[in-house]
Amino acid sequence: FSSVGARRSHQASCAPCFSDLASLKMGVRTLSEALQLSDECRVITTGSAPFNIVHTNKAWSKLTGFKFTEVANRSNSFLQGPHTEAKLVERMRAASEKGETTRVRVVNYDRYGTPFYNSIEIFPLRDMAGKLTHYCGVLHGEDIPDGVVPPIDRKPEELFGSTSGSSTDPDEEEETAAAASGWPAAAAGRGAGRVKRLRRGGHVTLQEALDNTEDAVVMTQPHPPYAITHVNAPWCEMCGYTLEEVEGLSSSILQGAETDEALLSELMASVRRGESSSATLVNYKKGGARFLNQVHIQPVFNQNDEVDQFMAMLHEVDEKERPPHAAPAAAKKAGRRGERA
Repeated sequence: FSSVGARRSHQASCAPCFSDLASLKMGVRTLSEALQLSDECRVITTGSAPFNIVHTNKAWSKLTGFKFTEVANRSNSFLQGPHTEAKLVERMRAASEKGETTRVRVVNYDRYGTPFYNSIEIFPLRDMAGKLTHYCGVLHGEDIPDGVVPPIDRKPEELFGSTSGSSTDPDEEEETAAAASGWPAAAAGRGAGRVKRLRRGGHVTLQEALDNTEDAVVMTQPHPPYAITHVNAPWCEMCGYTLEEVEGLSSSILQGAETDEALLSELMASVRRGESSSATLVNYKKGGARFLNQVHIQPVFNQNDEVDQFMAMLHEVDEKERPPHAAPAAAKKAGRRGERA
């Protein structure tokens, strides 16, 4: 990936698709728009220091060389190096304090230390009340001619060193990470990026679903073929796939010989009606390993209170925990109707 040709070929593959045209002209204004499948290189972070990454897409990974699971819940500072211009970092920070969109062309470094010009536009994302919740960065990489900026020598496996044993105060660590990240120091309130486990049922928003780093979560488009838009790190760890492998595919990648298709149909029928539904299914990890999946599926709502995504939370359980004749509530109701008939 560190070769010049690799980035040039990536630029060609990153030409905007038709769904990107609106964002190119008007910018990314909402979390819903930021999460749309896109050929643009996109990264979404929390809206407050230290601006931890909650989502990247496949195009971003091709540009930077990093996988989402490597950078999830970290700031973007790993893209910086000795020739990253401090004045441009400060410009981004100053613009964010006013809640403004900012655009810069800065020197960044990929996974292996190869420098590149990064034309990045950073959009503040707000909810209906006008509260800043996230940032979306849209990146465009350009090769730097040989000899203009030297590469840096770093080993990817050593890039994210452990901070265990540090005596630094957690609040000071947040401020340090924000200052180094090259991302704006927005006045969104300390602690806004800290995550709680997502509740099941009820009215779940995009913000809540995306910021959940405790449960294994997959989000899809709310219409066939239910293409995957986001998976979080716990999902990747459980299922064995990377976000980059599954983006744009459907959750059928987890299905196999023992997966109950009728039960799946009932689950999807419930969520299409705007209802939450749960069931215990046999699924399969990457490589074919069978596991028992206690899955909860529910609609996720955008800032206009419209169904924007479908979300599934997965929980691997022991065979002993499987309830007899497990079925979603909708399936049981259908069965009772059939008995009465």
